[in-house]
Amino acid sequence: MLSAILVAVIATMSTWWVSHVITRTWLYPLWAGFLVALAMGQPVEGMKAAAYIQLTYLGWITAGGTMPGNLMVAGVFGTALTLVSGADPSLAPTFAVPFSLLGILSFQAYMTINSIWIHKADKYALEGDLTKLRFMNYVPSGILSFILNGIPAFILVYYGGDVTTRALAAIPTSIITAFSVVGALMPALGIAMLLSYLSKKKIVGFFFAGYFLTVYLHLDTMAITIFAAIIGVLIYFFTTDKKTGVAE
Repeated sequence: MLSAILVAVIATMSTWWVSHVITRTWLYPLWAGFLVALAMGQPVEGMKAAAYIQLTYLGWITAGGTMPGNLMVAGVFGTALTLVSGADPSLAPTFAVPFSLLGILSFQAYMTINSIWIHKADKYALEGDLTKLRFMNYVPSGILSFILNGIPAFILVYYGGDVTTRALAAIPTSIITAFSVVGALMPALGIAMLLSYLSKKKIVGFFFAGYFLTVYLHLDTMAITIFAAIIGVLIYFFTTDKKTGVAE
């Protein structure tokens, strides 16, 4: 029971904003899986399983709004199922990948529903009610993370892998299809949000500067980033009033 509760807390925290405040490493299976291993009293075997899962996602990146897998879910659920089933740690990726793919759907649901609290927070911000504003920013998302991540993690550890497998199979196909469609639209939305900034007169010049630096000078992204940082610092110092600290 205690192990199931602790793993449920870890699963909840892995997606909630608190985990990012503590450390960004919470995102990765090596750390999340290690915490699960400690909670289940098998640190050595759990760490091995987490390491195998981490190897699977070494090249993981969310570019332009795409999400090839949910690392938090992979680390927590993959490690937990490996320990519950008593399987060899080398088989951990086999358990983690299906959970990771399902985690994409749960994360999309999490972010979509969380937009409700954002609109509520905007309303309280206009009213000047900071207490309710903070509540909407912090609490509802934690409760939602507990429902989507904590409860399934508790069931997995407390009742075993068979119950979890049957529960996953019971999810209606229509729901999975709906979230898949939403997931396919998210990358386009993310790219559109980035491109919307290019219409700004003060920014579009930097876009073309970066483009020509790449095409004609064959500079890589890191070199352009360094030059951009230097230019940004120079612009700040040469356009800011030293007495008032306000841009001229």
